[in-house]
Amino acid sequence: MRYVKVLLVLAAVCAYPAVALAHKKPSKRQQTALIKAFNKAVKPPTPIPAKCLREEVSTANTSWAWVEFGFDHQGRLPAVCAKFAADGKVIFHFRAGKWRWVTSGSDFRNPNGGCSLNGKLPHKVISDLDLC
Repeated sequence: MRYVKVLLVLAAVCAYPAVALAHKKPSKRQQTALIKAFNKAVKPPTPIPAKCLREEVSTANTSWAWVEFGFDHQGRLPAVCAKFAADGKVIFHFRAGKWRWVTSGSDFRNPNGGCSLNGKLPHKVISDLDLC
């Protein structure tokens, strides 16, 4: 029984890095380009400050990423961001040297339980970015 507990602990420790590295923060250059692409796609009256947004890049395929508003754990944003805020993610694909808008939404699951992104994004990216 003691060995089973040790094996379970080791399995959990080994699995943690795989989960933690499922997607990553973009490089500074990627972040700047994603924010620019986000502002172009959303077309706000004034550009949305970087501190209002959160970006993630897929590790399964780094040409895919999403951008969303950076709410904290209590669902709050900095006061300057409140006038822009919305729920959901904007998905981008890096092609021909630019981040290009693919789709956006707050829930990509179909009523039947399927994923509306199938066929638009690779399955590994959908899973990696936890979209469905």
